[in-house]
Amino acid sequence: MSKVIALFGPSASGKTEIQASLSAIGVPKLITATTRKPREGEEDGVHYHFMSHSAFEKGIAAGKFMEWTRYNGELYGTLAASIEETAASRQPATIILDLAGVLALKERYSHIFALYIGADIASIKRRLLARGGDSEDAQRRIARAEEIELGEAYLGTADRIVWNGDDVSFEATLQQVETVVKEVLSHY
Repeated sequence: MSKVIALFGPSASGKTEIQASLSAIGVPKLITATTRKPREGEEDGVHYHFMSHSAFEKGIAAGKFMEWTRYNGELYGTLAASIEETAASRQPATIILDLAGVLALKERYSHIFALYIGADIASIKRRLLARGGDSEDAQRRIARAEEIELGEAYLGTADRIVWNGDDVSFEATLQQVETVVKEVLSHY
């Protein structure tokens, strides 16, 4: 059975960039599903399995999701088939989840390692606003980070914590993450 490294933390903490960098060095990502619209440059089956609300809800009813959540009005979830395929492959993988997803997978599987990727609120604000897009959505994400995602419930669930604020280069953060991943995989 392979190790799955669950990356979690606030929006704009760098999870997606870290996951892409890990994929480039041979730790592929598990593709999760969402009902949100693809961002520019995102492809179905590469970044997410993009689904309609109706198809996603039918998948929930049919038990096709290991976990799912509603975030900012959209549905996100992990298909059971994705976890089972990864477990059978004996190849490690990463997945981006929220706290509920991490807890759901850790409850069911022993091979989940929870790596919290955090950032200070000033870095999160700057990054979210730099993305452009809906400023109301950015404000919701900032509020969620301040109220929930930077709190003890999130941090206390992590097997390890890495901070990715603007005061540290992304390369330094990535080096910390790679060190953690190598350590985790060497013990498994």
